[in-house]
Amino acid sequence: MTYDNSRLRRLALISLVLQSAGRIIGRTKLQKMVYLANSIGWKAFDFKYHNYGPFSDSLAAELDNMKNYGWIEEREIPTSQDRLLHEYYFSNKYKQTGLSQLSKVEDTTPNGKLVKQLNKFSADDLQIMSTLVFLQAQDPSMSEEQAIEMTRELKPQFSKEAISKGRRIFAIMKDFLDFQRKQPTIG
Repeated sequence: MTYDNSRLRRLALISLVLQSAGRIIGRTKLQKMVYLANSIGWKAFDFKYHNYGPFSDSLAAELDNMKNYGWIEEREIPTSQDRLLHEYYFSNKYKQTGLSQLSKVEDTTPNGKLVKQLNKFSADDLQIMSTLVFLQAQDPSMSEEQAIEMTRELKPQFSKEAISKGRRIFAIMKDFLDFQRKQPTIG
């Protein structure tokens, strides 16, 4: 397997998310966690808007590659609604390989704290939050209220109250970015 810097960053970001979260249940949740971590400076993946919010084809491909090489495990979990969820985690055999990808890129401790915080939310919460962030990233002049209204149009299955609660992502990301700015730089 050959690596260029962009591929190394993609593998490192996936490794960060899996290492920080431990196990992630749901493809949607994994996509949204990577999107939100990616949006605060990683720039490892390109995302487009899809049914459940921001989606990256290259992230899906990298996950398949990592699964095929035995780095990560994907386990199917049946639900009571005749659906299948997928659980993702590092395989025991290759956990150290994933962690070594992180060490090649940068200090990821603050990013890991963000991922742990994101992992506490449901896939639906992350779908709403990532859609709000995506919409504002596409149009920085868009207000939070406009983003809420547009998200409501895109996601009528969610109440306006649930979408309004999703605004907390902006405070979480602002707190994270403020924390990063306050850290001393080495050099």
